[in-house]
Amino acid sequence: MFKRFKQIKKFKAVAILVAIAFVLFIFIPDFYIVFVPVQAGNFPVQIVIEEGQSSRTIAGILKEEGLIRSELAFTAYVRLSGEAGKLKAGKYNFSGRLDVPEIAFILANGLSESDDIRLLVSEGFNVWEIDRRLVKLGLIKEGEFSSEYYNEEGYLFPDTYRINREAEGEDFTKKLRERMADNFKIKTEDIFGTLNEKERKGIIIVASILEKEARTERDMKLVSGIIYKRLELGRHLQVDATVTYGACLRDFEISISRNIVRNCDVTFQGVAREIKINGSYNTYIRNGLPPGPISNPGLKAISAALNPTKSDYLYYLTPRGTNDIIYSKTPAEHAANRKKYLGI
Repeated sequence: MFKRFKQIKKFKAVAILVAIAFVLFIFIPDFYIVFVPVQAGNFPVQIVIEEGQSSRTIAGILKEEGLIRSELAFTAYVRLSGEAGKLKAGKYNFSGRLDVPEIAFILANGLSESDDIRLLVSEGFNVWEIDRRLVKLGLIKEGEFSSEYYNEEGYLFPDTYRINREAEGEDFTKKLRERMADNFKIKTEDIFGTLNEKERKGIIIVASILEKEARTERDMKLVSGIIYKRLELGRHLQVDATVTYGACLRDFEISISRNIVRNCDVTFQGVAREIKINGSYNTYIRNGLPPGPISNPGLKAISAALNPTKSDYLYYLTPRGTNDIIYSKTPAEHAANRKKYLGI
């Protein structure tokens, strides 16, 4: 991880380096050792810096562990470079060949071994999938996150989030939700431009469908074009993913009302049964978009929803066990593809 820090001297101001070199030359005859790397070894050398420790104390720790050659040279360097007061507490692992500027950079920027837990929210995760990931990490009990924030589906931006459970306290789910919502606003601000709130919601709904219906950028744009075309023609969208999401949402809200909150897995919902129920997410029965997003889309899907590919296609399907999408122009062609690829 320290390779990128090898370039630190390139980013130091020439004037600062000259000043440091001059002062060290006057007061420390072997000043050159500041820029001569020390071999930390093949295995990481771990040190712990406590809160409030001075640069001189830190220099002593580094010298004792064989990471620097001179305490005086290190102390002089961090003072002259302005980093003496920036050295941060933490647990650090050093390995490879490191010189004083590189070690100072790591300490001044607090690049310590993190105790944070990494939460990966994949593109297209719905709120129940986020909740399950938090449960798996041992951070919450089932339903603690999803029951609070399922109404914010679509606006919890997929990304990798670091969580320090101890530092963030009991309100950490609220803070996580705020970070995800803020991330959404930051990441989509430019791409949405001057679109109003209603237009943005429509884009997010379409993008959330694309996350569940397509994988590649090409397919997302083609499916996006089909969705808008069907909306324009007044056709039912007939999207299985919206139907299964609606079934999950219904069961989830029932579980909340009974105080036995259970996350729902959309992959276990029977489409054939659900398309007969006139729910608000049933795009086989109701025209238009569903009332809300069915997942939390990433930028690729949002971009595809904003930039659909126009085509002659009006139908599509995905053969079982694949990510391939088969497109059709006419009802007859679509029926033939359903028989060929789905056996129905």
